[in-house]
Amino acid sequence: MKLISIWWLEIASCVVVVAMIAALAGTVQPYSGQPLSRWPYSFPINTIVSFYAEVMRAALVLVLGECLSQLKWSWFTSPRPLHHMEHYDSASRGPWGSLKLLWAIRLRAILPSLGGIIMILSLIVVPFTQQIVQFYNCNMVDTTLNASVPTTHIAYSGHSGATQSIVASAQAVINSGVYSSELKQPSFVCSTGNCTFEVYHSIGWCSHCEDISDQLEIQYADSGLLTFTLPSSNLSATEKLETFVMGAGGYGMQAILGWTANGTSRPLSQSPWGKRGFGAAECYIGPCVRDYRGIVQGGRLSENFTSMSWNPSDDIENGQEVDYVNVPCLNASETQSLHDAGYNLDPQTTAWFRWTGLNLTRDVYLRPDCVYQSYGPQLFTLREYLTDMFTGKLEYAVGDITGPPILQTIYQEGNVTYSTINDMYNRIAQGLTAWAREQGSNVTGQVWRSDTCVYAHWQWVAYPTSLIVGTVVFLVWTIDRTRKEEGSRQDYKSSPLAFLFHRLGSVGSEGLVSNIGSNGELQEKAKTMRVVFHGTDDVWRFTEVEESYTPATKKRGV
Repeated sequence: MKLISIWWLEIASCVVVVAMIAALAGTVQPYSGQPLSRWPYSFPINTIVSFYAEVMRAALVLVLGECLSQLKWSWFTSPRPLHHMEHYDSASRGPWGSLKLLWAIRLRAILPSLGGIIMILSLIVVPFTQQIVQFYNCNMVDTTLNASVPTTHIAYSGHSGATQSIVASAQAVINSGVYSSELKQPSFVCSTGNCTFEVYHSIGWCSHCEDISDQLEIQYADSGLLTFTLPSSNLSATEKLETFVMGAGGYGMQAILGWTANGTSRPLSQSPWGKRGFGAAECYIGPCVRDYRGIVQGGRLSENFTSMSWNPSDDIENGQEVDYVNVPCLNASETQSLHDAGYNLDPQTTAWFRWTGLNLTRDVYLRPDCVYQSYGPQLFTLREYLTDMFTGKLEYAVGDITGPPILQTIYQEGNVTYSTINDMYNRIAQGLTAWAREQGSNVTGQVWRSDTCVYAHWQWVAYPTSLIVGTVVFLVWTIDRTRKEEGSRQDYKSSPLAFLFHRLGSVGSEGLVSNIGSNGELQEKAKTMRVVFHGTDDVWRFTEVEESYTPATKKRGV
């Protein structure tokens, strides 16, 4: 009897089980780490995984059930309790019957015990397989949407052509830096509220302040009042008369607080200058180039400065063009042109250099994309505007303040100090930079969209794989057992015909057809027979009858 012809269905079932694992991997793995929206099929991924798992379990149960059914014939080649026959039959039907079989045989037989254990474990193969696919919240780049943030190659200050004239929109930005405590951010486009921008460059405005309180000359005037004077500009404050003054200094605006020479006995406020009684600062706003890395989260733009190119001590002559050149941006011919003009630059070590075009010994052409420009008129118009806006004097006595409202805002009722002035100038510079960038062009970024992503936890496949291996071993072992043992070589398996053709009786009293040893032969023989289940003298049995047999009575509905 050929083994393949007897066990082809079980072997095919094992092939189906392996195919389901392969199909599961082939279906899920390409979409692992991908958003669920990219799943191309109409059926949900969980439904397909459940289908694979159910088919796999059904094939496993078929193999296990047929092998356990076949093993009962081997079990009864030795004298056994007859009720074991029912336990084997129940075990072939599912986990509960297998549990009863294990209890009945007390694990005395390794092979049927192995089959029963695998049958029980197959009960949870489906939920374990479903654990392979899990979902998590993720952010994915949406290439169909655009994100942008403004940059500029020219440091605009709002210069309108007149020497001291700045356009109204730039004036509003500067005033906002004085009267508001919030830093102005440039506008941006990010439809999802979650975007990223790689390193980009923009010229703009930076502020620089120094605490120059140590430069104050404090002395009594002829009036007997203390004066606080900065020698660099002769700007002076006088106690009780001109308590707080601002005016043009050496290269920027200067501010002096002159309350008293000894603030310990009569402090103006709890600020550092207020406690000391006096203080001075000098601030400057000038063009600078910054490298940014931007991120939008929750609809708010945050820009980190990765580097900045600016030297506050650099002076600019009126009308002179000052450029900042991005060295890594230059191509080979531009680098060579600069080298020929006397500029030896290494893109690996130099990111920016300050280039005054009028100082070149020969003409050099650089692409506009690599040059960030600052024009003298833009800077000097800004300086003049700030000078006119801040220059003034403030007289303060307890409960009485007289002087320009803008100085009263800066004075903060005596709480003015170096840090408050520095913060104000920083707000002005950043606001003016945001305004200038919006006069230029945009750089693009990536738009991130919140999604649900698929993740394959392949460690969960270890459980169904181990059951598959165990089932294949169980099948091969069962085939080998039935091939070697006399009395279990028939392929009866789970066929009920074997019970009908092999009646229960003592040795020598078997039925006439008990020599049939093939399930196929049993089925062929059964096709030629007609039987009836009826009772005679309270004994019910199957009895073979002729074709013409008619029951004596027939119950309605049967």
